[in-house]
Amino acid sequence: MQRAIAARGRLCQAAALAIVLWPQAIAGQGANPELKPTSVEAKTPDGLVVEVACRSGFDAVSVAENCRVVANRTAAIITKLSPLLGPFPSGRLKLSGDSHSLPGQIPASADILRSSAGDLYLPDLLPREVARQWLPYLDSRSSASDALLAEGLPEYLAWRSLRDAHPEVARALVAEALRDAVVAEPGLPAGASTGAAVGTTAEQIAARQRGLLVLRTLETVIDQERVDRVLPQVVRRYPGGRFSVADFEKVCEEIAGRDLSWFFRYFFVDRGIPEIELRRLPSESPGIVAGEIVVRGLPPEGSVRVGMTVHTAQGSVEHSVATRGAVTPFTVNVPAPALDITLDPDQRILRWTDAARRSQAQSQMLAELPSPIARKNVAEAIALYRRALAADPENASLRAQSLSERLGELEWAHDEWAAALEDLEAAVNGHSIAAYETYLTRGKAYLYHGVVSLHQSRPKDALEDARAGLALPLAVLQQLLPREPIESRGEMSLQQLLKILQDAATRY
Repeated sequence: MQRAIAARGRLCQAAALAIVLWPQAIAGQGANPELKPTSVEAKTPDGLVVEVACRSGFDAVSVAENCRVVANRTAAIITKLSPLLGPFPSGRLKLSGDSHSLPGQIPASADILRSSAGDLYLPDLLPREVARQWLPYLDSRSSASDALLAEGLPEYLAWRSLRDAHPEVARALVAEALRDAVVAEPGLPAGASTGAAVGTTAEQIAARQRGLLVLRTLETVIDQERVDRVLPQVVRRYPGGRFSVADFEKVCEEIAGRDLSWFFRYFFVDRGIPEIELRRLPSESPGIVAGEIVVRGLPPEGSVRVGMTVHTAQGSVEHSVATRGAVTPFTVNVPAPALDITLDPDQRILRWTDAARRSQAQSQMLAELPSPIARKNVAEAIALYRRALAADPENASLRAQSLSERLGELEWAHDEWAAALEDLEAAVNGHSIAAYETYLTRGKAYLYHGVVSLHQSRPKDALEDARAGLALPLAVLQQLLPREPIESRGEMSLQQLLKILQDAATRY
């Protein structure tokens, strides 16, 4: 044992491990000097001017180019949303680093600048903030239901703006919302949406996600064509965004031509979440699929249209069923015997899913994590993360990548190097729901995998890890992280940490 301790001490000295000396390694690496203001303009096809005035940028991209990208993207979003909502409510839109969200004005935050480089980082942020220009604002009289609409409607419109141009991103937003909006996630690592703009609360994120799903569910109740008629009508009828859930419900009922009180009461007021199940039934013919849709939780008068895809050896058949009560039978004509059926393939309905159930179980376990995690309780934290991983062996919640990475960090800090390498390798090869979370988790896994490799006197492997991490997208490399897995004394960017690892491996 003494020989092993001595060998480890010599290794740390010989390697000049900057990872152990991160606070000293960054001495003098201050923030970039303040940048001069930059202003760029863009125009929509109908002549509306979008001005972006900002001071902040990010590495390798000039401030002017950042502003230009934001301006052009903002103009494109306005062009996309105007047919849905009507003419833009202001004659000009300004995005400024020192402004607040007001009519005709959006703050050009650092998050908006980062997300302007593509749809990897917070893809819904800019379209959501642009959509707010048409939509309801909150004041002291706003109810919880009004807050849900005020947060959810801009998120729904952001999803609509992304759906055609970036379908994978739009699908990830919905999948993440279906997993996360139904349960609190106090112990789970932050994902793409939860790394939101400064000032965003967990309650706001949950409201956005739930609101997105509720409005997608509304499409199945009155159909999307009627939702598209509701949106400009409610904006015209209540200018300045002065409409409540009750006002929105009234317009929906007028256009749908029927009572929708059950929908708004259940989804907005009572925060209901139904369970929907598909059951196969015996069929007398191989060319017919028989079954029933079982719905639990909706009020008796409630009905949603549930889609399904029937997979056969000769292709897939799309079908949908409008539910009636607790059990709705159905039959589908198919060209060959059904191999499988996918329920709600487009994830249009807010409902309980296996991913949400598994995520809820993991969340309940990780709610017991010690806070803060320190050397005296790191073993307890490791045990909890292992339990959370074991609770979802099929990875239905798509949490395994982020949980494995965090577990690997803690195992390294606890000198469980073999276990750390195994979990960090799983994180490197894993995937999360959103691309940003996938790449960020992978980058952190490369970092700590390299640190352990350096501890084990394998500088070549550590250098390969550092280089692989530094090849990740810039928006990921800019993410600020604690300098150490536990008891950290500050933050650095992932890029800085990987460069320290690279230097240490090179000098080994």
